[in-house]
Amino acid sequence: MKRVLQSALLVLSLAPSWQLLIAQVPAYVRVDVPFKFKVGARSFRPGHYEFRPRGVNLMGLQDGRDRLIASFVIRTVESGDVAPATKLVFYRQKKDLYLARIKVQDQSQALEILGEEFARAPAPPPSIAPTQVLLFGDRVSVGMKQ
Repeated sequence: MKRVLQSALLVLSLAPSWQLLIAQVPAYVRVDVPFKFKVGARSFRPGHYEFRPRGVNLMGLQDGRDRLIASFVIRTVESGDVAPATKLVFYRQKKDLYLARIKVQDQSQALEILGEEFARAPAPPPSIAPTQVLLFGDRVSVGMKQ
């Protein structure tokens, strides 16, 4: 009984912090980008895009056909002033424009794009390198005649 009460108290104490976390990220942001842009190594064509939260610190990018085409790792940063309208902030590196931030209307926080979240993580390298290779070429299976 004591554990049930402790668990209930823990859930009730964490509920307000979860609501604050959700309140900082908008439900979705719709934008029309009139030029080609990049996030990390991926480039995206001009068009209509929609940014939707996909989890804690994850933002999904959908195209005009409502297909999920990328997921980005984000963080909330304080921009100092309240944005009068929703804006995407880009920076130029050589000839390319890279998406840096999303400023959301009527909020003082901006969503900073840290990079792309890949669907499949790369396989970790082996922790132990093989030091000896065993060959079984001279082995005879049971039941076979020599």
